[in-house]
Amino acid sequence: MPKILPPARFRKIRPPNANYTYFEDKNKNGHQFIPDAGFALSNASWLSEFAMLAYGNETFIRDKFNRFGLTADGFDLKFFDKDTTQCFVTRNDKIVVLSFRGTEIDNFWGAFEDWRRNLELLPEPDDSGGGVHKGFQKDLKAVWEKVRDYVRPLLEDCSGRRLWITGHSLGAALATLAAERAVRDAQFRVQGVYVYGSPRVGDEQFKQIYAARGLDRLHYRFVYNVDVVAKIPPGAAYRHVGQLKWIDTDGHLHDEMPDDAENLEELPARFGRRSCALLKNILGFTIPAPFANHAPIYYASHLWNNLP
Repeated sequence: MPKILPPARFRKIRPPNANYTYFEDKNKNGHQFIPDAGFALSNASWLSEFAMLAYGNETFIRDKFNRFGLTADGFDLKFFDKDTTQCFVTRNDKIVVLSFRGTEIDNFWGAFEDWRRNLELLPEPDDSGGGVHKGFQKDLKAVWEKVRDYVRPLLEDCSGRRLWITGHSLGAALATLAAERAVRDAQFRVQGVYVYGSPRVGDEQFKQIYAARGLDRLHYRFVYNVDVVAKIPPGAAYRHVGQLKWIDTDGHLHDEMPDDAENLEELPARFGRRSCALLKNILGFTIPAPFANHAPIYYASHLWNNLP
């Protein structure tokens, strides 16, 4: 049975979605994580759920690991929380997954600080050699050294583990910056970067450097329908990286976005009445599609529904 998408109301779609069934059918053929894959739909599903879990606190994440069988399958967990940045590392004997949290929602002051960083819009020089979003850069720096030092022995213990990096929204931006640092600063081998509802992160020079480090071909950027966050910051100063994977309003996955999808005002008419019906906003009411489509539960549900 496919997952039923919740209505576009704040209390129904806000992460980390306590009522969601995480890693459903995880041991079924076609649903298993493939450690050495390039692009794999099953990996996209798993990583979207790790990205959604990153919105929870450590207790929440551990509870879901226990409840849905990841602990029993050999996954452990290390949680990082510094200033406005939160992420966790999980690993078993084949993979290491680094998952970053997006903009905080339930904590008012945490959300305020996240948005304050989000609005530090001007790109500034980064150790990568390109220009990147100032606020995103600050957020990653808060945890990077501790994360790097924790991950290093996990990848160097002769186990052959592969490193995967993921995140949604702000977490997607941090995942992108972390992937570049993982290659440049730590000399890690990154197997894949899967991001969901990602804003733009760096300038044209950063995009070129990202590709030169071999990351562009390993980076998959998922956009659901008319998710507005994929349109910011403005493209005049920033560029997206990686390979687009676009989910249409009916949940079908495509390798490209229609040409007219760049115009948010035309999209509802182009892709169906359901988008036009989302007229009201704020708590308890239907949230307009460009904002509702950003919810991580829609990414996770649609990707799971695409599995065989």
